[in-house]
Amino acid sequence: MSGFMEIILIIAVVLAIFMLPRLLNRQQDNETRQPYPGLRLTGWKRVAIVASLLWPALIALYIKPWNSGWHIFLYLGIGPVALAWGIAWVSRGFRR
Repeated sequence: MSGFMEIILIIAVVLAIFMLPRLLNRQQDNETRQPYPGLRLTGWKRVAIVASLLWPALIALYIKPWNSGWHIFLYLGIGPVALAWGIAWVSRGFRR
């Protein structure tokens, strides 16, 4: 009978490990929190992200850097995107 009691004890410990944190966190779930307060995607940020993806893709289709001229693609495709995000990053740092 002691083997049965040991199994029941192990099951109780495992259930306590998994169930207690859920029971204790139910009180905190009522609060609505934003997951990352500094990472709020506004409309302008979404436009900037889409433009950052589309600009190099369109320039790549126009210049075709896989044939030749990859350095031109770096200047015209990736350069303006990196410059724009760099300026935004620095200006945001000065605002804070």
